[in-house]
Amino acid sequence: METGIKVGDIMKTSLVTINDSATIQEAAKIMKSKEIGSLLVKDKNKKIYAILTDRDLVEKAVAKGLKSNFKIATLVSKPLVGISPDSDISEAAKLMGNEDLRRLVVLREGKLIGILSEKDIVKISPSLYDLIAEKVEGHLR
Repeated sequence: METGIKVGDIMKTSLVTINDSATIQEAAKIMKSKEIGSLLVKDKNKKIYAILTDRDLVEKAVAKGLKSNFKIATLVSKPLVGISPDSDISEAAKLMGNEDLRRLVVLREGKLIGILSEKDIVKISPSLYDLIAEKVEGHLR
């Protein structure tokens, strides 16, 4: 179901990054201060290769009792799953549902230009939430 709304129209372009050598506490502080739920993760060569989400922090760190000075490198979600800014948001919703993701990176000619969250889609088109949930539910069976 095409919506006529393109990913590039609603994606966030302010990308917040963190080095993979940072600690859980440093990541949490950045997320809190910027009021965001994810950070793009860079390696020592400053190449973005993964994402760290609030969900990663809860499920992979806090729930396992890791100390706040634990490095985030082993907690990150990778590889990054991307979509074109010219794609319809319904395509993004399907991809998120199929892959059980809450965020996609937006790529133009292989270059990261933005990030799109499930929340961004739901704000614009609440009916697409059902599409995401339906796909995720199908994976859980």
